[in-house]
Amino acid sequence: MSKRPDNEQVVVDCKHSQTEPSVEGMDTEQNLQFIRLLNHYRHDWMNEIQVLFGYVKLKKYDKLESLMEKIRHKVQLESYISKLGAPNLIVYLLAYQTEVKEIALSIVMEQEIHLNELPADSNRIYAIVRSVMETFKENARQGMDGEHVLKLHFIQEEERLVMEFHYAGSVKESLLMQSLQKIRQVSGPLETWDVVQVKENQAVVAIGLSLNT
Repeated sequence: MSKRPDNEQVVVDCKHSQTEPSVEGMDTEQNLQFIRLLNHYRHDWMNEIQVLFGYVKLKKYDKLESLMEKIRHKVQLESYISKLGAPNLIVYLLAYQTEVKEIALSIVMEQEIHLNELPADSNRIYAIVRSVMETFKENARQGMDGEHVLKLHFIQEEERLVMEFHYAGSVKESLLMQSLQKIRQVSGPLETWDVVQVKENQAVVAIGLSLNT
């Protein structure tokens, strides 16, 4: 095989840089997204603190226990999410919660799950979660009437990681099933779709990822 002249390689690189986003541009967008997330959570926690101070000031001490339990649960869940060990997934989930207006996202975890320590590809897990959640977001966008809620449940079993998606809201059944089927068709050999149910006003998808290598 003949070697390309140096000047030809320069031309190829130049064209390539014009068709794809620059590294600087991608870094800038990621930084802006991170700032938006910080501002959102700062505002969210300030609201919690104001409610707490309000109860104390008004001497409504009977309400403090339930509020503190709510805050404790919230802190624990945010800790679980932040320790998932997959930065791209963590940022995606936090951004989805704060920036996606079509769906109210609820994340359920009973324990810490460190994806980077499991015998599994964390990038593949991210791809699965993102594909399914974007599909539900598109479905919600098409049927904007009413409230749309998505609950994502991470479950680490002895030999599997299970991701359960419970969706409540208007459902365009045929379109949603088609989109989910496209995702399912590119599943890897270690992935099993345990449940796919779509009916009026709700949908359930459960995907298991084998941890046996």
